[in-house]
Amino acid sequence: MQSISKALLLLISITAFIGCKTKAQEEPKKPNILFLFTDDQRGGTIGAMDKYHVQTPNIDQLVHDGTSFTNSYILGATTAAVCSPSRAMLMTGRHYFNIEPNVYAQFAYPKEEQGKSDKLTFPEYFKSHGYTTFATGKQHNGEIWLERGFSEIKSAFLGGMTTHFGTKVSDYTPESGWSKPYKNETKFSSEVFADAAVGFLNDYKEENPFLMYVAFTAPHDPRTPPQEFEDMYPTEAIELPKNFMPQHPFEIADEKIRDEVLVPFPRTEAIIQKEIADYYAMITATDAQIGRILKALKDSGKADNTIIVFAGDNGLALGQHGLLGKQSVYEHSVSVPLIFVGPNIPKNQKNGALAYLHDVFPTLCGLTGLEIPKSVETKDLSPVIKGDEKEVRSSMLYAYNSWPGEAFNPKVNNGGGHRAVRKGDFKLIVSSKHDVFTYQLFNVKNDPWELNNLAEDNAYQDTRNDLMLELKKLITDVGDPADLSKNEFGLFDHPEDYNFKNKK
Repeated sequence: MQSISKALLLLISITAFIGCKTKAQEEPKKPNILFLFTDDQRGGTIGAMDKYHVQTPNIDQLVHDGTSFTNSYILGATTAAVCSPSRAMLMTGRHYFNIEPNVYAQFAYPKEEQGKSDKLTFPEYFKSHGYTTFATGKQHNGEIWLERGFSEIKSAFLGGMTTHFGTKVSDYTPESGWSKPYKNETKFSSEVFADAAVGFLNDYKEENPFLMYVAFTAPHDPRTPPQEFEDMYPTEAIELPKNFMPQHPFEIADEKIRDEVLVPFPRTEAIIQKEIADYYAMITATDAQIGRILKALKDSGKADNTIIVFAGDNGLALGQHGLLGKQSVYEHSVSVPLIFVGPNIPKNQKNGALAYLHDVFPTLCGLTGLEIPKSVETKDLSPVIKGDEKEVRSSMLYAYNSWPGEAFNPKVNNGGGHRAVRKGDFKLIVSSKHDVFTYQLFNVKNDPWELNNLAEDNAYQDTRNDLMLELKKLITDVGDPADLSKNEFGLFDHPEDYNFKNKK
């Protein structure tokens, strides 16, 4: 009897052990994450989006393999270097009003203060949950965030813009610190960063999942594509956008900053065709390097368990509305590409739900099963991606204004600002420059080029009033300091708060 009991206990133990082992074996591994990020790539500048005549076969494949958001945007910026607030929001999932300005306006602060922040970033968060984190390319929010968030950094460009041949980069590990800067005079910047990404994938042997952050500096100016890609876009064959204008129809914020004076006023068709041709060539050159990274991922055997996100940090006008840069809230300047590819993500879907770029942090949490940190202010798009919900928001705020420190400089005399709201098919823009307010109302579904201003049309006054109420509500909800009743929204009423010369 005793021997039977022992045998029974042994059998139960073996069964329990086998059951536990089987359960552990069946538990899925956390997916890897590959984040591909371009600089100044406007929404729609992907061949598969059928809006602009640009060749992007590798990004096209991502569109076919995943879910693309066709109404994806940045919130905006409070400095002409729009990419810096955009990247700070992406990293934290927070609106820039609620992030320290020494992170997104580093030029106004001494080096020892640049990037100091207690805000949680998504690389830091995933690293704390067992991910090996790797970065290469443009990093524009300070070294401190990088050191906290990444296990390894290879070929990082620390800054806002630079030459694309001879890009000065540095490496970092927690053990060795930062290397001395180095450069390759013959390689296009996108190839330098792709080399680093491919090298990481080829060498990665760990069991832990990885998070790769690959941030290109293209197609940001200077627009100097490799010759073979420049040859693909003859200037005379470039089609001008429907909203091309020689100059903007009224005075706006930051209209004479660096981005805008790269070409003369008024804009000519030939000059804008050349700018667009080089821009497209840089996008295609970068697409080729993205193809190299995707091939290395496939060759590693890890592609099937990797979430790929492709996005851009902001848009660019290039002749639309007579503008060249991105310092506005028109579609060309705030729209960005946003694509998700990976396990359980529907293929070849174009989704029209309103999405912010800085929804990426909570969405990656939703797609990987991690709890969304309380510090995050934006929305998890994963229910929309999976088809469980139609949308996560019904309206959207856009904001742009000059950096206050520059607005008080009489030599610069920038000033001015814009606030806008999108709800349904309509978008209302409120612009203020000095003592002048300008209102623009567009049906962006029927008028995607934003040419037909309905603001003074009697038939649309109810729509205008409804959008104005929604705009004021959103401004309050996100902590935007703008007051629409004041000239330039009251943003420049206190110059004593911006005496940056004394801070340096």
